[in-house]
Amino acid sequence: MGINESGITDSQATLKVHGGTGTPAPDQWIPFAWDEPGLGHQVHGEIAVIRSNGTSGHLQAGFWRSASTSPGARADGSQTVVYSSPLGDETACVIEGSATLTVTATGEKFRITPGSVVSSPKNLEVTWEIDGPYFKKYWCIFNGSVDTAHPPRDLKISNINDNPPDWQEYHFVEPREGAQVAGELYFIRDGGTTGTMLSGVWRAGKGIAGSHVDASGALTTPYTGVLGDETILLLEGEVEVTETLSGKKHSFRAGDVIGLASGMHVTWVSKGPFVKKLWVITRDSLPV
Repeated sequence: MGINESGITDSQATLKVHGGTGTPAPDQWIPFAWDEPGLGHQVHGEIAVIRSNGTSGHLQAGFWRSASTSPGARADGSQTVVYSSPLGDETACVIEGSATLTVTATGEKFRITPGSVVSSPKNLEVTWEIDGPYFKKYWCIFNGSVDTAHPPRDLKISNINDNPPDWQEYHFVEPREGAQVAGELYFIRDGGTTGTMLSGVWRAGKGIAGSHVDASGALTTPYTGVLGDETILLLEGEVEVTETLSGKKHSFRAGDVIGLASGMHVTWVSKGPFVKKLWVITRDSLPV
């Protein structure tokens, strides 16, 4: 493995920025089929996959929807789905519609509506009673090869509009540029069932800390995802991501999904006055 004139290793040249709009084209949607333990093969709703892989573990992200014409749905667009997230830990965010979730083991019920964030540990059986006429969610699923010592056991429901008191400045060290400050965040999950799995909400803009923030609130930062692959649902604002090696620019706006590969050097620009995102960071190895 060599290093080119830009200081980027040859292996990094194969990495990519994943991205897709919140309104995938009709031909991107396919029936969602999986094998549910105890129930066998299931087909419910439709998915559009925006991110199909990561640099480690099994990582996918995209959108799921249900309407009257979707597999498994009733004539009014509602449907009942028993789902234990057998493919890995799932972080989901409701985009449209509503549902009632019931945890099989405890009978505990949760009502979810647009903005609700659902954190489902792998193998926790939950019944989703989805209301018609339409339901849509963003989802990110990760499964690694190394089990964690203390995996989450509960279904956690939060909201993108939560404003907890424990927002913290995001300090990190870039391998080439050194110590950086980029916006602020809070954690939803600080661990998963396998490998490294972190999730939370991040924001940047006017009046929010950053090593490079201009008068408009735009934040510019180098980023290589040293903690792992990052998968993002952009909640507010606009973002531009530039690949260091190729110079290729990617533009995103609220509602889009962004996938950043661990080890790939990019420049992230959050345009002013404000940007907010739901983020998931994953890596097959356990956190140190």
